[in-house]
Amino acid sequence: MVTSGRWRRAGAFAAAVVMVTLAGCSTTPAATPGFDLDAALGKVPADVSTVHGLDLPLDRSLLTPVEELEVIKARTTLIARCLAAHGITFALEAVDPVRDATKPRRHGLVDPGEAATYGYRDPSVFAPRSAAPAQQPPSDVVSVITGARTGRVGGRDVPSGGCAGEADRAIAPDAKPGQEPVSFGLSGRGYEITRTTPPVSAAATKWSHCMAEAGFRYDSPDAAMNDPAFSAGRASAHEIAVASQDVRCKERAEWVRTWVGVERAVQDVLIGQHGDDVARERQHKERQLAVARGING
Repeated sequence: MVTSGRWRRAGAFAAAVVMVTLAGCSTTPAATPGFDLDAALGKVPADVSTVHGLDLPLDRSLLTPVEELEVIKARTTLIARCLAAHGITFALEAVDPVRDATKPRRHGLVDPGEAATYGYRDPSVFAPRSAAPAQQPPSDVVSVITGARTGRVGGRDVPSGGCAGEADRAIAPDAKPGQEPVSFGLSGRGYEITRTTPPVSAAATKWSHCMAEAGFRYDSPDAAMNDPAFSAGRASAHEIAVASQDVRCKERAEWVRTWVGVERAVQDVLIGQHGDDVARERQHKERQLAVARGING
């Protein structure tokens, strides 16, 4: 269930540009040798009712889905300006960070209003959007964006790495805008550790029993959310019933409180193993966001 939300709904053109030109911003999970699970579990509150909020320690060095799209919006703006400076007129698809961002569901579905309206579907999928498909750029435009074309275009030298490279250097000091790779990797590792810990497994069992009382048989919240019957189109009445019961059972089993309490402790241990990298990425995140917001206005 861990996702970066990475430009998934940033528009067809913007997504294509990102995939071609941000290969350097890999989010390969970081290695975490010698993880001390007992030390992490020792930090978990004995009474999970004292756990509040959904924030996690690594959030401070990670871009949210909206923030990721803020960076993409700024990057798209800079690319458009660069193309115009080379005499190239091409309308890049607009990026709306608030509209286009995928809502995080690290703990599955937890909003009763969303469950009652959309079932397990992401509400952003149903947001009003232009009916016209995104215009794909011709190859000569792509070559200037990516830097595949060199020399002079429109009376100006194509910058190193193309217009995308120029935009990257403007947004991030290391020319690598986007999600922070070490923190993202640690977040994924923390998620995988958390999901198999005894407290979370016990909460999943309670949740499963609660679902069974309503006639829905699933071993875990992931199994319900990933039911193939709920994979296409709008939610059926059955899906909405399952999703609504899912949210109620999470509350009864204290699923979210348990998960958050455990994962906070797990992430604290992981950060302790990678403190310098996480601190550096926190500064990198703040810098690129500040630049992006200045460009976006």
